[in-house]
Amino acid sequence: MATALLATVVGAAPARAELTLLDLGGLPSSTSNWVGSINDSDIAVGASYTDRRHDRAVKYDGKGGSSELVGPAGASTTVKAVNNRGAAAGTTSGADVGTRAIRFNPDGTYQLLITPSGYHSSLGLAIDGSGTVYGIAMRENNQQIPVRWRPNGVLTAMKLPQGATWAYVTSASANGYVAGYVSGPGIAGLAVRWNPDGTVTTLGRVTNGATSAQAVNNRGEVVGNANGSNNEGTYGARWTADGSVIMLAGDVYPKSVNDSGVIVGFKYLDGKSRPYRWTYNGDELDLGLPEGATEGVALDVNSDGVIVGIAGSAAVKWTTF
Repeated sequence: MATALLATVVGAAPARAELTLLDLGGLPSSTSNWVGSINDSDIAVGASYTDRRHDRAVKYDGKGGSSELVGPAGASTTVKAVNNRGAAAGTTSGADVGTRAIRFNPDGTYQLLITPSGYHSSLGLAIDGSGTVYGIAMRENNQQIPVRWRPNGVLTAMKLPQGATWAYVTSASANGYVAGYVSGPGIAGLAVRWNPDGTVTTLGRVTNGATSAQAVNNRGEVVGNANGSNNEGTYGARWTADGSVIMLAGDVYPKSVNDSGVIVGFKYLDGKSRPYRWTYNGDELDLGLPEGATEGVALDVNSDGVIVGIAGSAAVKWTTF
């Protein structure tokens, strides 16, 4: 099965589709903009950058307009994910707050999320449909654990597979599946899926190479990457709901998957990243770049197949018909 799909993806002709590309803009005086998540109402979130000391969280309206999600005064704030209600998760960092996960409510107000006792900082990396935020908490000696904050602010550590001592969270589905990867003594990077019932599923390897899960949909299907034997070569990967792996093509980097199985991400062409979309059947589409951009990455796709990502220093949206 893995070999058959690999052949399908590698040999697929580019899908024919009408494609529009929109620069989503950014905040005044920004020099570059980033967008990482889009919901089913075409509301997207990300950040605008003006210098290395102050990042501003952004909500994009999908039509070229943007507004700031204002966090703590004097802090740098970025937003990684938005749900269909318009609530968003991210991280804020400043002298008065340290580095902490933050949740923005649909009305733009925010809540700083608590960091576990004994840990010095936390990151907000994903959010589900209920408003539960998922992320990591960090402390010395490179120790970090996966955590979740319920809408009422209650913090809970998420389960780790046996032997794992380190974890990273990458995304969450609306119904509470969470994707990420773990490691530990004797455990190379291992893709995992945390399930709505609190259990954790280790996702299958094809070789002894490291794996990482980058996104999960409401069916529990996961996409990410798997390295070849002895970590030689990087391949795209899709894990079915039961945790078995299907290898995709080499140098393919999935970043998101919707409930129809559409994957977006990038692959390298002549050493430069190029944004792509793949259907469930493996048909691929080069999303293209705006004039002047030489590299780009597609980072998220919603239920309607609308895609957001970055192209050069611009936050962009691709729509296919």
